Amino acid sequence: MEPQTQKEPNFMGSLNKLAYFIVILLSVIQGIVITATLDYSIEIPLSPTWAYLPMMLAIFVPSVISFLITNAKQAVFYFNIILTIVLVFWINTWQSLDIGTSDNNAPFLSITTLTVLIFFILPWMQNRQATGTWKADYSCLVGHYFRNTLFGLFACAIGGLLTLIVKQASFLFGIVNLSTLSQFLGHYIVLWIAFLVGFNTSLLFLRSKLVMQLNNIAKYFSQFFLPLLSLIAVIFLAGLVVSILTGVHYTASKLGSGTMLCFVILNIIFINALYGDGTTQFQFKPIINGFVLISIVLLNAFSALSLYGIFVRVSQYSWSVSRLYAFTIALFLALIILAYSITIIVKQRRWAFSLGRINKVAILGLIATILVINSPIGDFQRIAVNSIMAAVEKGKIKINYDLSYDLEKLGVQGKEALAKLEQDPDTKAQLKVGAYSDVPKPLKDVLIIAKGSQPLPQSWFDMEDGIRDAWNCTNYYSNYECLGFMTDANNDGTDDVVMCYSIPESLDYECTIWQSADNTWKLVDTQREVFDDMQFKKTAWDKLLNNQFMLKPKTWLQIVPE
Repeated sequence: MEPQTQKEPNFMGSLNKLAYFIVILLSVIQGIVITATLDYSIEIPLSPTWAYLPMMLAIFVPSVISFLITNAKQAVFYFNIILTIVLVFWINTWQSLDIGTSDNNAPFLSITTLTVLIFFILPWMQNRQATGTWKADYSCLVGHYFRNTLFGLFACAIGGLLTLIVKQASFLFGIVNLSTLSQFLGHYIVLWIAFLVGFNTSLLFLRSKLVMQLNNIAKYFSQFFLPLLSLIAVIFLAGLVVSILTGVHYTASKLGSGTMLCFVILNIIFINALYGDGTTQFQFKPIINGFVLISIVLLNAFSALSLYGIFVRVSQYSWSVSRLYAFTIALFLALIILAYSITIIVKQRRWAFSLGRINKVAILGLIATILVINSPIGDFQRIAVNSIMAAVEKGKIKINYDLSYDLEKLGVQGKEALAKLEQDPDTKAQLKVGAYSDVPKPLKDVLIIAKGSQPLPQSWFDMEDGIRDAWNCTNYYSNYECLGFMTDANNDGTDDVVMCYSIPESLDYECTIWQSADNTWKLVDTQREVFDDMQFKKTAWDKLLNNQFMLKPKTWLQIVPE
């Protein structure tokens, strides 16, 4: 990858001062609009669909101007600003459709979507202003991506420093009884304006003055981190294969798919930082180079594991908007890694020459995907509603208040689906029952006694308020499964009380053991079993229900389904 050492075009004469004046003025407006939108004491006379639009425009338009402004006489500069405004309007409007009240119209998803979208489009805009064409060289785009990221981080730090200084001035002036000035400087609107002025002006200064070989810096770091990630990938996959072949269960968590995705993203970042568009064809020493290339091919396993984890959750429940986003990201990354792998296998040492073409297609595909998701073509809310209703029919999702809450969040289609369910009086009653019980049932009524076990002593039930985890059984009886049985857990010749509870969506269950002592019951041990998937856990829980377990020696014997 060739270092991007050229500065962006500098300002000419008075235009330099004019640019700073424009940016400062926009920063003040930006701060006022953002704080006014976030201040819930201020009534904004806008419909819920448009309630956060001023804030969206205030966040993104001035920031894009700071990244783009080089010549205020360029028509393409104004075209890029208009394009930014159109994108903000479109994403905000789509994300705000079918919202009942502005309080529910959380802007987080819109801000995240626009941040990603504009981040990937911005270098194309910068290239268009510099060259007069949308046709961009990939190495130039990469230079813009790294430079924009670093300048953005520096600008945030400078803006934060200016805000801290203003805050300190407010505190110091308060000490010497300059209360009016202290209160003015300490007001959150002034602090926001200070941050945004610092951010935008420093961004303008860095772009016009600072020349750095950012790509070379990224390449040097990547020469260490990419082999390290390759080593981690190979060791992990080797351990996974050994675990599967030997039947030893490997540890999994509900965030496994997210971890796999993050690992793949890190690899893609360092691969691109090191190889760029492949024109310089960076090579490690032969052994390390082969090892890194093999590990890139092995990343397909991480892509497959992330997709598998998502599909497992979908099969257990249904598609949701968050799972659809996760699946889209996982599939996008999987296709990139697959393209890298095919190129490595076909071209071997010369594979990196194809990186520029692959990544340009990937960037354009990502931009197109974001726009499709935020359109009727790929309406995630509609897909989620249809999937949830299908899961309800199959019994995968319980009919309770949580279901009605989830459907209400899915816009008009979700509300229509909820109205359809409420047509049945029994179902309508179930939809009003929450996970929390307003009237707790007695523990004795909800605790399932394992098959063949002796009845649990009434004296143990009598101390219900003192029984650890009894609250889980009595207040969550519609969601938590609880069982009890008698067994001599320490081989002293006297049966002890064992109570276990399980949360259906978790991969573990917990048991407490109680020993009779001095006409009361004492908690003597807590045991927790963790499983790799839901089927293993269900099998073990069913065995406990059937009183099938063995006692393994420990200070207190461990209860293990056999």
